[in-house]
Amino acid sequence: MARAWHMANGHLATGEKDGRAIVVLRRLDEARARGLSHTQREVLGQLEHAAMPFLERTSTGAAGLVVSSSGRRRFGFILTASELVLIDDGDTCATALGRAVEDRARVEGPAGALCALLRELLRDHPARLSRMREDFERLEEQVLEGSERPDRRTMMADSRRMLGLDTFYQGMSDLAGELAEDDTGFVAPADQARLRSLARLLGRLAARLESLQDYSLQVHGLYQESIDLRQNGVMQWLTVVTTIVMPLTLITGWYGMNFPHMALFDAPWGYAAVIVACVTIAAVEIAFFSRRGWLSFGERHRRDGRRKD
Repeated sequence: MARAWHMANGHLATGEKDGRAIVVLRRLDEARARGLSHTQREVLGQLEHAAMPFLERTSTGAAGLVVSSSGRRRFGFILTASELVLIDDGDTCATALGRAVEDRARVEGPAGALCALLRELLRDHPARLSRMREDFERLEEQVLEGSERPDRRTMMADSRRMLGLDTFYQGMSDLAGELAEDDTGFVAPADQARLRSLARLLGRLAARLESLQDYSLQVHGLYQESIDLRQNGVMQWLTVVTTIVMPLTLITGWYGMNFPHMALFDAPWGYAAVIVACVTIAAVEIAFFSRRGWLSFGERHRRDGRRKD
C-alpha cells in the first residue's frame, strides 16, 4: 500500500518526489505519536465513534473526519497549506487515491488532493441511488399486483441506507463548503473551484435522495394500504358469513324451544320444510351478496388496480 503521493504536472501521482509529498497516509497510532495540536487531537479522538463527516479549523489549516454512509468506515485528515495527512487504519484512502491517480485527477495542492479523494468516495453513489429506486419500483409493482409477500427486507434495508446517506451528504456538503469558502489562503483558488464543484455534486445527490425518500414514503403508504385492504377483506368475509348464518341461527334457536303446540311440530313434512326454508334463505343471501360484489371483493380490487394502471 502506497504511503505517500506527490503532484506531477498538476496531477496526483504515487510516491514522493525529491523526498517531498503533498499527501501522506498514516495509521492512527503513528499520527498520535507525532506532535499534534489540541484541536487535531480532539478531532482524532472522535475517529472511532463519529457519526457524520465534519471539519474543524486549526491555526495552520483544518482537521476533520470522514464517515461513510454506512458508518462502518472512517478516516481522519489534517490539512495544511503544504501537506495533507490522512489517518486511516484501513484501505479506504489508499484505494480511493489509487483511483484518483488512475483518473489523473487534477490538483493544485493538498486541498485539491482531499477534494479528489472525496469525489472518488462518491463515484458509485448515482448508481447506488438508481438501484434503490429500482428496488422501490419493484416493491410498488408487487403491491399493485396483490402480492401478499412483497420484499420487505429490501425495503427496510434501503430505508436504512437512505438515512445514512442523508447524514453523509449533509456532513460532506458542510465540509466541502467550508473549504471552498476559505479566505485564509491555505486552499489554492483552483482547488476552491474544485471544492465548489464537489459541493454542487453533493447538492444534486442530496436533492435526488430527497426525491427518493418522498417516493419511498409513497411506497410505504401503498404497502400499508394493501395491508389495510386485506384486513378489511377478512372482516368483510366474516361479516358476510355472520350475516348468512344469523337467520339460520334464529330459526334453529326458535324451533329449539320446547313448547308442545309450535307450528310444524306435528306435521310429517315440517322438518323438511324448515330445511328448505333455511337453504332458500341462505341461497337468497348468497345471490344478493354476489350480485353486490361482496363475495368477489379481492378479485374486484385487483381488477380496479389493473384498470388504474
